[in-house]
Amino acid sequence: MAEEGMIREFDPEEGVVVLEEMDGEEIEFSIEEEVEIDDDKYFILVREDELDVGEGYALRLDKDDNGDLILVPVDSDEELVKVQTALENMN
Repeated sequence: MAEEGMIREFDPEEGVVVLEEMDGEEIEFSIEEEVEIDDDKYFILVREDELDVGEGYALRLDKDDNGDLILVPVDSDEELVKVQTALENMN
């Protein structure tokens, strides 16, 4: 998924995330949902330029080898089901 990248701006209170891709391009996202599961924090992000489409990306907050915060795409079906279930139980 192209949305994995270094966090340039991360402000859950304002609902904004800016990620820098490997090629240096910065992409702005809106935080649509946030949920914590088993000490892991997950975010549903929607690209600012795709808000009308409504397609979101599930990402987990993690740290890289240098200890920097990164957002990692949820790519396993099992983990995605956990996130969907937790979100449904919030509402």
